[in-house]
Amino acid sequence: MANLKGKWSGVFEQFSHDTSGSFAVALTVESVSGDGFEGTMDWPDFEDTRTKAQGIIEGDLIKWSETEYVRGDDAVLHGLYVARLEGSDELAGEWMDPKHTIYPAGPRFGTPGGRFRLKKQ
Repeated sequence: MANLKGKWSGVFEQFSHDTSGSFAVALTVESVSGDGFEGTMDWPDFEDTRTKAQGIIEGDLIKWSETEYVRGDDAVLHGLYVARLEGSDELAGEWMDPKHTIYPAGPRFGTPGGRFRLKKQ
């Protein structure tokens, strides 16, 4: 999955946390090591918030979570993004909202809270 490295930009459609709408988002995969990867996510519509992202490649699924803020604080941390690579330049999938107190399922689980489509830049 070396081709995962780089910047992926697109739209996130949210339907959770009393928010409904489409928002610009960018995932920058800075490093890939074995099945894991690290990078950042940028949210220009959310006060230009940037978060750290850590993920793993499991078969044909690409999963990651936002682990901490780099700047700003207007994003939900610890949700789980679950995507598939479509062709060589597009990631599409769902975001699982980490509402553990409402839908307890253990770490890195939640309830569907959005979907996204990102194209490689």
